[in-house]
Amino acid sequence: MQFGGGRSPGLRWLPRLALTCLVLAAIATVAVRGTGHQSLQSATTPHSLPSLRVITVGHPLLGETAGWELFARGPDDLLRVQLAKGKVSVTYVPPLGTANPNVAFVIGAHEAVIRSTDLVPAYVVPDGAQARLLTGPLAGFGPLVPGPARAQAAWVSTGSPASPALSLVTLAGRLPGPKIRFAPGGPQLPATAVSDGRGYVLVTTGSFSAYDAGPGWDRPVPGTVVAVGPTAWLVLTCDPPDRHCRNEVVDVSDGVRRSLPGPAPASPYSYSYDFSLWPPTGVVAPDGGTAAVAETGRDGDVTVHLINLRTGASRNLRIPLGADFNNQSMVWSPDSRWLFVAAAAGKLVTVDASTGRAERLHVPLPAVAQVAIRT
Repeated sequence: MQFGGGRSPGLRWLPRLALTCLVLAAIATVAVRGTGHQSLQSATTPHSLPSLRVITVGHPLLGETAGWELFARGPDDLLRVQLAKGKVSVTYVPPLGTANPNVAFVIGAHEAVIRSTDLVPAYVVPDGAQARLLTGPLAGFGPLVPGPARAQAAWVSTGSPASPALSLVTLAGRLPGPKIRFAPGGPQLPATAVSDGRGYVLVTTGSFSAYDAGPGWDRPVPGTVVAVGPTAWLVLTCDPPDRHCRNEVVDVSDGVRRSLPGPAPASPYSYSYDFSLWPPTGVVAPDGGTAAVAETGRDGDVTVHLINLRTGASRNLRIPLGADFNNQSMVWSPDSRWLFVAAAAGKLVTVDASTGRAERLHVPLPAVAQVAIRT
């Protein structure tokens, strides 16, 4: 569009007041467009939604005074919950434009990255700013798995079908160097590669055997990984031919396994001895004492259960999970006190692990589908 190329003859007949109103309207339109498009990478915000809104409660949420933060992702929102400050920031993020449920949700020191494994636009949301299109090595498709916490980086696919590999890329888009390579005939690199809970990755082979992998090493994981955490995993092991199954706890520091008393969790997936449940959706608390897992009841409903990793005791929290729950539907607070669940109907449920009771944040929140923690 060109301005200043001539004068429209129709404007001569407009009353002065009407002309003034038109000019003011034009200025207002330019101002709105200017604030909604700060750069070519700014996300488009619907006129009915502010790009960023802040809810201030005035007191710590859940009585927390530590500095860790909860993040949650919804269909078109990112929530940053600063519990100690009693503050919730809601940032508009455009829908990803895919029905693929495999969405990476990675939290850095100053930003959040949201990206599907499909080749569709992805976004980075800096703290206190609008969502921007994700560019550089982190963009694209395939796995995007959180790396070691101190690295502030993620594992991304950088190899080829003939020579698959994952490279560690900082959330600023730089390649630090370490790579996870996979030998021919070894672990494959599916789009559903997930975190092993301690900064490396869990992948599968063509026969659905699980491997834990890092730079220069990969180890087979006997059984089916049900829940992962930074210090321990919960693994389901079954013996042919009767397929008797039992829980085992794996110490991730040395690989030592011990059988856990009590019944094995009733998985929400179809399963047989030679077909692995993938990806694992359960999470083990940082202190290694409790696993939160999804279990199917007799009525077919999938609910959250807490399993004591010392005694094997299981407790049904009766929190329903939606049909499309994923491996980031649950997350523990760093002190293992709170479990946050992206439950059915987009509800965010907070559980006191010591009592199993749901607690309220007393803040109106939009629907959420994934949760994550910034320590």
